[in-house]
Amino acid sequence: MKKVTIIIISLIIFLICFTGIGFSQGNMLVLGTAGAGGTFNYVGSALANFLSGQLDDVDIRAITTGGSNVNIRLLREGEVDFALANGLSLYLAYNGEGIWEGNPQKNLRAVTRTHAAAIHYVVSKDSGIETFEDLIGVKGNTDVVGGTTRIIHADVCKYAGIDVDKIPTMNVNYVQALDLFRDGHIKWFMASGSVPESNVTEIAYTRDIAVIDVGGELREKMLKEVPYYFPVTIPAGTYEGIDKPIETIVTVAAIFCDASQSEEVVYELVKAIHENIEEVGELHVGLSDLSLENASGGLGVPLHPGAEKYYREVGIID
Repeated sequence: MKKVTIIIISLIIFLICFTGIGFSQGNMLVLGTAGAGGTFNYVGSALANFLSGQLDDVDIRAITTGGSNVNIRLLREGEVDFALANGLSLYLAYNGEGIWEGNPQKNLRAVTRTHAAAIHYVVSKDSGIETFEDLIGVKGNTDVVGGTTRIIHADVCKYAGIDVDKIPTMNVNYVQALDLFRDGHIKWFMASGSVPESNVTEIAYTRDIAVIDVGGELREKMLKEVPYYFPVTIPAGTYEGIDKPIETIVTVAAIFCDASQSEEVVYELVKAIHENIEEVGELHVGLSDLSLENASGGLGVPLHPGAEKYYREVGIID
């Protein structure tokens, strides 16, 4: 009889530890971000820490990844529960376009916007690079493989009438790109993030830089043809040594998940963000303009039912 009791107790302990009866064990969630040094990484890590402190029995761990398109693949493979992605990448994946041609990801669902990411083409001031045509034959860096910035670079070249293959690029993260740029191994690099973008701010204090405009007729073409680009002007003086406004484009970044994700978990996550919006806005400069009014626009994919439930409760959507 004693042996039977011990066996039963052992089975109960096993079930508690490994089958989800232990509630917190079932709510260890992973949030995919992007490469070290980028806005996605900073924003995702800050939000994961904040939400873990706000939500009962939920622990969210942010991990470094290859960015938007890699995150979409990681979600499909069950390696992450939530992730950050650019609205453009989500739109292309959901509709089976671009690198997702013939393979639409109809399971993608949006949770909330996080921040707007502005495109920066940073060049050495003494490089003589003033236009995109000047980039032909000059080695630079776009983004890691799978990063959305590479897609945006291809679009910029397309609408500027330039063969993207004539511009040699490396595919390293922003931190590595800064080192390569500082040492003269590359003459330009792209950065995408909130304004002021931290990597651009850093390099501007140690090197004389310029930023190529993505404006004028080029920007008009892009805005007309691509529904997830938006215009922005970076004010003069935002970066050391740049005393004129910079015309460029932004894309919206969002937290997304699979359609099968728990409605309750998504609802509580969205609620925790938007009912503490002032505190969230202080986590990172990119989150400072997040609001209920702009939380559900330009995300590229349908909202998750848990997000819809909250946004309906507060009157943002019908």
